[in-house]
Amino acid sequence: MIGMTSDNLPRLHKLDRNVIAFSGYNGRGIAPGTVFGSVLASYVLGQIVENDLPLPVTAVERQRFRAAQEVFYTAGSQLVHLMDSWF
Repeated sequence: MIGMTSDNLPRLHKLDRNVIAFSGYNGRGIAPGTVFGSVLASYVLGQIVENDLPLPVTAVERQRFRAAQEVFYTAGSQLVHLMDSWF
């Protein structure tokens, strides 16, 4: 699954006390996920504060037309992989 956001920027959510999550890497999750994981560890260990995080903390929002977007992105990625196998 590819976590897409409306502005192509990842999200940082504070879900509950001492529960924080990064999401929405928009198909580019390997490098940012590694960096965000390291930053998150520093935050959880108390080495940095919320203002030092690379993204603002935002509320979790329902994404409009999510099912249609999933179909679109899935079809697009399958088409790209199919074209790659032909050429």
